[in-house]
Amino acid sequence: MHRGRTVGAVILAAGRSNRMGQGVNKVYREILGKPVLTHTIESFLEAGILDELVLVFNEEEEDLIRENTLDSLDHDLSDLKVKCVPGGERRQDSSWAGVSASEMSYVCIHDGARPNFSPDLTVRLLDATIDHGAAFPGIKPVDTIRAKNRGYAGQTVDRNSLVRVQTPQCFEKKLVLDAITEAVENDRYFSDDAGIVMEIGGVKPRVVEGERANVKITTPEDIRLIEILMGS
Repeated sequence: MHRGRTVGAVILAAGRSNRMGQGVNKVYREILGKPVLTHTIESFLEAGILDELVLVFNEEEEDLIRENTLDSLDHDLSDLKVKCVPGGERRQDSSWAGVSASEMSYVCIHDGARPNFSPDLTVRLLDATIDHGAAFPGIKPVDTIRAKNRGYAGQTVDRNSLVRVQTPQCFEKKLVLDAITEAVENDRYFSDDAGIVMEIGGVKPRVVEGERANVKITTPEDIRLIEILMGS
């Protein structure tokens, strides 16, 4: 609970990990002796504000999420409501499944393959969400950003107007559930949940300063990077 509101974490772990190779869902790859997903869950638990944990899994991997992941946690889950629900074909469908299963007034939707974020980030996101209805972490690009036109360099883009979007993305539960439901029913697809809330819910999420170490694991090289970041 945070500021008198009940809080749930919806962690998405139903992806296929096609870019990782080896036929292994990246959230079950081991980092520092534990599955990626276990580290992700523990990052949430360390904030000490959760009332509920919803894990969205690929139905073919139910044993992995119950035995491999939950059994390797260092934290006691006895005070939490823990739910495991099957995901959908697309990320958006999995978000809908997870948020629908939540009984909390606020939810944080997070990529299971982002294990390295701080408890402070979760608290700051929830503070912003309680005040504004929705929030996500974003970081300013440090590289020069330039448009590309048919293989040639185009106009340089003002990076001060851009933000790299991360998760967790936090929302008032009814707001995001209504927006995702409408998107699913009308077969409108969005790459993240904040985009759904903006376009369908009519709410502009607050952008909270993100963390550069909050890396999403996509390739085998990312596994090595995360090991360095988490082991330092």
